[in-house]
Amino acid sequence: MKKTEADYLKELVAFPTVSSDKKASLECAEFCNGFFSACGLYSKIIKSDGYPNVFASTTKTKAPKVLLQCHMDVVPAPDSLFTMTKKNGKLAGRGTFDMKFACASYMNLIERLGEDISKYDFGILLSFDEEIGGHNGVEAVLDKGYGAGICILPDSGKDWNLESSAHGAWFLKLSKTGKSAHASLPECGINSAEILTEAIAEVRTLGKKFAKSDLAISLTRIKSGEAMNQIPDYGEATLDIRFRSDDVRSRLKTGIEKICKKHGVKSETLVLAGCMNTDMDKPGVSEFIQAAEQVIGRTISRGHSLGTTDARYFCARRIPCIVIQPDGGGRHSVEEWVDEAGVKNLTEILLKFIVNYAII
Repeated sequence: MKKTEADYLKELVAFPTVSSDKKASLECAEFCNGFFSACGLYSKIIKSDGYPNVFASTTKTKAPKVLLQCHMDVVPAPDSLFTMTKKNGKLAGRGTFDMKFACASYMNLIERLGEDISKYDFGILLSFDEEIGGHNGVEAVLDKGYGAGICILPDSGKDWNLESSAHGAWFLKLSKTGKSAHASLPECGINSAEILTEAIAEVRTLGKKFAKSDLAISLTRIKSGEAMNQIPDYGEATLDIRFRSDDVRSRLKTGIEKICKKHGVKSETLVLAGCMNTDMDKPGVSEFIQAAEQVIGRTISRGHSLGTTDARYFCARRIPCIVIQPDGGGRHSVEEWVDEAGVKNLTEILLKFIVNYAII
């Protein structure tokens, strides 16, 4: 009896592939690599700084006509969430929606193609560090000369809304070194916490000068002080900044630099992810949309995302990237789920697209 997408997804969810767990990631990578190889694909594990990536293709090439991509790493979760459950058409558990369902669909697709798989030019890329930046995943693999004519990445665009563009992400660390003193004599110290919070407040005020659709600034972490009666001599904070264009980030960066100089605050970029823009006129894009509309039975809308995905790495190399996915919810929460019927539809869309577009 052939396995369904839900069967494959249950197996994949059982691997606790939290981004920091390289051992679990490698075990999952070896499982997937073995599956692809057994199905007749040329498959290999590509490592970067201990993080595995799996690249499989129907031909001996580093750049197939179509590349199906997804990340297999997940955010931390209670052990119970690594056992997938099924109820009322929803497949629930850590990674079901973000985004192991895609790999399960790819596996079912390969099984459906069977012996005909050699007739088509496509590949699969699985990465295991997207949640922490993707530098040892998609970026590293592309830097090694891998690529594609077009990439399909079902990591956003909920309920079949295609994302043709997306915000960039800038994780910025601000830190201030002061001078400790007893809290009863504040004039004898330099309060790093107070200075840092003043600088952060000015950064947030600066952000309000931009349109909400262009910029979002969130204070995500802040740390200072060791004792409740001591002036802290060091403080640091992390800002999660989402920007619509490079021009927006450039103008914001100039303003932040002035604020930091004013307060003697040090700034350090932790992660910088560029904006994503897909050229809708590139070969394969309209063909995919046509296949999707035939399966879904309605027009596929296009839009802009406030989030960011590994699509930015493909677009930076002029590889068009289709970002679209079925219905689901609870991303990064204990209520994460994906619509089982939607996953099946993804398989049907991919099957129709590859058979019509990726034939050798």
